[in-house]
Amino acid sequence: MEETPAEIRRVALEMFATRGYDATSVRDIAAAVGIRGATMYHHFAAKEEILWDLTQTAILRLANSWAAAKEKLGPADPISRLSAFVRTDVAFHAEHRTEAVIVNAQLHRLSPEHRARAVEMRRALELELTTIVTDCLTTGQHAVPDVRVTVFAILQMTIAVSGWYDPTGPLSVEQIAGIYQDLAVKMLAPGP
Repeated sequence: MEETPAEIRRVALEMFATRGYDATSVRDIAAAVGIRGATMYHHFAAKEEILWDLTQTAILRLANSWAAAKEKLGPADPISRLSAFVRTDVAFHAEHRTEAVIVNAQLHRLSPEHRARAVEMRRALELELTTIVTDCLTTGQHAVPDVRVTVFAILQMTIAVSGWYDPTGPLSVEQIAGIYQDLAVKMLAPGP
């Protein structure tokens, strides 16, 4: 059944979010999916494999969202690219809150190989933002005390949306993305 791995992912994500990764067993996931524990191993070799699948999927989804936004933007000035990056990152973290929280909180539970791959994938996005911020600075119109710290501040700011955003709240994802875009641009003070 092709739908079984997708159901395993969905149930595992829900259980990891509500019970915690450590408190969720393969047997718990299998029972919630309606399959035997042994059947789980036809789809995932271990619980960590499910976490890796969720992690990889989330990071790829974010990377693909940014690639689509960048393509749609086309050639643009660095501030427009910064705005698009931040808006994309905020939208992802608001719309995929559970995945984002699990991925960010459970990265240390991955095997060393999977953790290294996840860090590498995340670093690619960090490099994209570093390039954008550096391009903003080369215009001579902006300045920051430290590029790396600025990049981390922007990334942490956008990631945090997954922890507090409430879809029933007064602001839409688009409105929050606009506010965060403005905040990120303001972090790049006018140049000398």
